[in-house]
Amino acid sequence: MSVAVAAHAEDYGQQVKKAKFLTIKDARPVAISSAESLRSVGNLEFRDGKYIDDCNHPVTPRSITLDVGKALPDVRAVFLEDSACYGAGGSSLTLLDGNDRVIWQDNAAGVAVLATVHDKVRDLAFGETGSAFAVWQWNDSGHVYELLENVELPN
Repeated sequence: MSVAVAAHAEDYGQQVKKAKFLTIKDARPVAISSAESLRSVGNLEFRDGKYIDDCNHPVTPRSITLDVGKALPDVRAVFLEDSACYGAGGSSLTLLDGNDRVIWQDNAAGVAVLATVHDKVRDLAFGETGSAFAVWQWNDSGHVYELLENVELPN
C-alpha cells in the first residue's frame, strides 16, 4: 500500500517528469446514447444526432476514467479534439465527477494523476504543448480543482 503525501514545490517537477500523461489516444469514443451524461460539458452540444463543439464543428468526444482516490470516485476526462477550435494543443479537456458535474475545464492535450494529495484527492497535471505543465489540487469545499503551480521542464 502506498501513502500519498504533500510534496514540496521542487518535487512537482520530478512528479510531472515521471507521470504517465493520458491523451485523447488513450480515451474511448462516447456513444451517442450517452449524450445526456455530457450535458454539463460547457463547450459541447448534442444537436440533430451529432456532437457539436463551441466552434460549431462536429466532434467525437472521447472519455477515460481517472483514479484520483476514493474520496472522489468515478472521475472522467472528456476530450474534444478540434485544433481549429482549441489551438496548439488541439483539444479541450473537461473533468466530470460521478454526478456529471464539471470539476475542471480548459484546453489541454493531456492529464496525469500525481502521487500528491490535497483534501484526500490526488493532484493532477495538465499539459497543452511543449514543456510547460500546470499542477492542480483538489479543493473539497469548492468541489473543484484549483491551480497550485506551473512547472517548466527542461527540453
